[in-house]
Amino acid sequence: MRFLFLCLLIYLGYRVLKSLFLPGQSPSEPERHDEVARVDDVMVKDPFCETYFPKRSGIKEIINGETYYFCSTACRDNYLERIKKASE
Repeated sequence: MRFLFLCLLIYLGYRVLKSLFLPGQSPSEPERHDEVARVDDVMVKDPFCETYFPKRSGIKEIINGETYYFCSTACRDNYLERIKKASE
């Protein structure tokens, strides 16, 4: 019985010391960083193959004053070829 009481006192002392030296951090709330909470990038759809990919890794092309993003140079070239054939 004394052993359990001693363990309880040690645990309570630990909790008190922890709250004194690490204020503002609740054990029930996970630690959260602003960088992780922020959305990293926007997903866009390739107009040729219709795949979604992160906008920052896409290939930007301005066609007739409108901005398009492609997942690869092959898709960009195929899309430009399709536009060229459609205009003929």
